[in-house]
Parts: sequence; C-alpha cells; structure tokens
Amino acid sequence: MVKTQQPPVADLERTLVELPGLDRGRQLCECDHGDDEAYAACGCKAKWRVTVDCVCGENHPRRVEILCSRCLRTLRQLQDRDTITARHL
Repeated sequence: MVKTQQPPVADLERTLVELPGLDRGRQLCECDHGDDEAYAACGCKAKWRVTVDCVCGENHPRRVEILCSRCLRTLRQLQDRDTITARHL
C-alpha cells in the first residue's frame, strides 16, 4: 500500500481562501461609476460574471468583470463591436 502525503490543514485552508470566486457570498458590482479623476464602484449586488473579447483587431486582452444586471445591460448597449459572454453567478 502506498501512502500519499497530504498537505497540512492550515496550508489547505489558506489555499482555499485565496481561490477567486470560491466564496459565493454577497459579491458587489465592479462597474466604474466614477469620473476621470476617481474610481467609484457601482456597489449593487452582482449577478453576472461577464467576459468581454475585443474584436477590433488591436489584440486587446480579454476582460472579466463582475456586474449587476443594470450595468450588464449598459455594457451591451455600448460594446457593439465586442463579444460579450455573461454567466450567472
């Protein structure tokens, strides 16, 4: 019989805490409602994990955002050249 070595419980708990999105508690919308001078988060309860793929040809990186339904609707109206995928949290 072969024994496998298990990581200490403290290391496992720390690893689980660091995983993004594992805690499905109250997540807030990350949409920026501020002006050019300062960031101001929306603060509403987030319901969507949104992935935005740019198709403009400039090779922009993929963005992932956590948004409320209102901010997702606004994003869809503004981003007609980008591909938007939304998944419910």
